[in-house]
Amino acid sequence: PTYVFKSQTNLVFQYTLLSAFNFLYNQIFIIKKMDNSNNMSYQAGQTKGQAEEKGNQMMEKASNAAQSAKESMQEIGQQAQAKAQGAVDAVKNATGMNK
Repeated sequence: PTYVFKSQTNLVFQYTLLSAFNFLYNQIFIIKKMDNSNNMSYQAGQTKGQAEEKGNQMMEKASNAAQSAKESMQEIGQQAQAKAQGAVDAVKNATGMNK
């Protein structure tokens, strides 16, 4: 009878130990899964941030190009206006209207 009691106690202990290991294994699996998920989220965030930065750089380049084009057009307009005014003055001088 004592031997049976020890065997039953041993089985209960083994079952409890096995249950504890199973529980820990499941917890480790969940933690690893969460870690992978967090890592994927982190990588997705990194990729999103890099894409946003690249987009911002491209927008800045486009803005700079537009500003440069605007300044060039203003300069061309001012040169054309000065040439036109010079032509008007030349006609006035030639016709004597500038006096």
